[in-house]
Amino acid sequence: MRRCIVRSRRTLSALAALLVACGGSSSWVAPAPARGEEPACRPAEIFATNNTAVSTDPDSSQSHDQLQLFEMQAAATIAQNGAAMTGSRLVNGVLWSDELHQNTYERSREFHVCVVDAPTLHNVAEALRNQFDQGSVLTFEYLPQGAPAANAFTIDVPDIDAPRLGQALMADAVARDRLLGGSISTDDHTLILVAGNDDVDIARRLVNEAGGCWRAATITYGRRELVET
Repeated sequence: MRRCIVRSRRTLSALAALLVACGGSSSWVAPAPARGEEPACRPAEIFATNNTAVSTDPDSSQSHDQLQLFEMQAAATIAQNGAAMTGSRLVNGVLWSDELHQNTYERSREFHVCVVDAPTLHNVAEALRNQFDQGSVLTFEYLPQGAPAANAFTIDVPDIDAPRLGQALMADAVARDRLLGGSISTDDHTLILVAGNDDVDIARRLVNEAGGCWRAATITYGRRELVET
């Protein structure tokens, strides 16, 4: 996740445009939201995948997928629904399943996007959810701490891997229930948590249980939404 000002990244917009022009992927266009006369960039994150299988194996074939085609397809859909993708990073999701009573593992991408407003962000997530047949898509819009709409925060903690996060979730029933899980970036093993404002103590405990250093955490504030069926 990026701070309140999204860092400049290599963009795939040109590839996405080419993909659309050549008919290389289908994309879902949601109804356009109401907009003001002066569009502005509001940085946000979207966590999504094209995976529809449930895996309890942290070393499954899906966990090695680089999701490059998915990245290009998603970039096209994001653009067609009124937002801009400024970059993305590959992450390994570790999620607790109440039904299976164990952790599940999923390769996904965290898309860094620029939107005009909250309805646009919701529509983009809904479009991705429909296109890739997902039960839910998580969004996070960066807002100032204390803003009326700010209901959550993100935490980036370096040097934590998926096995340690999985073990910490297994051992902490409260964290499983409140946080549901987290993601680990594949490039630098950074733990990414999106938590409600009331769950800071639970998040701190989970970080410590996973072997991370809370003092090294970077915290940003904003509004989260789980866009689901």
